Amino acid sequence: MKQHIIALVMALGLSACSTAPHQPADSNSGQTTTSTNASLVMDRPMYLRGDFTLWDADEVYRLTQTQTGLYSVRVRFMSPGKVYEFKVADAKWTPGYNCGFRYDGKVSLGKPVIADCDTVYNYFGFMPDRKGWYRISLDLRGATPQIIVQRD
Repeated sequence: MKQHIIALVMALGLSACSTAPHQPADSNSGQTTTSTNASLVMDRPMYLRGDFTLWDADEVYRLTQTQTGLYSVRVRFMSPGKVYEFKVADAKWTPGYNCGFRYDGKVSLGKPVIADCDTVYNYFGFMPDRKGWYRISLDLRGATPQIIVQRD
């Protein structure tokens, strides 16, 4: 009897390891992507949050869909040579909706950087070479979320 109980406990433990990760509730939106740690579903407003917004979720910096799976916002950077720190996140910094860097936080103009949407402190850093308008985008069209900064 003792062997049966041990076998049952081991089987339950193994089955718990194979449980699928939590998926956000709205899977009907058709706007999903698979990151290396979770699926991001755009079922809520997402914001560009950074040192220039005092890390608040400000409506001025709310991302809008520009193409299927591509969300962006315009921002004006007025201090060339200054490193602007930012993330893309929902209003509550919800795990799975808190997108910072995965490997390297340095963002270069026009070069996509992989985003990890389960980060806490991994802020992106972008240093414009001149003042002006920029477009920061969250690209969900590929296998992993990406952040792209472009001149606008």
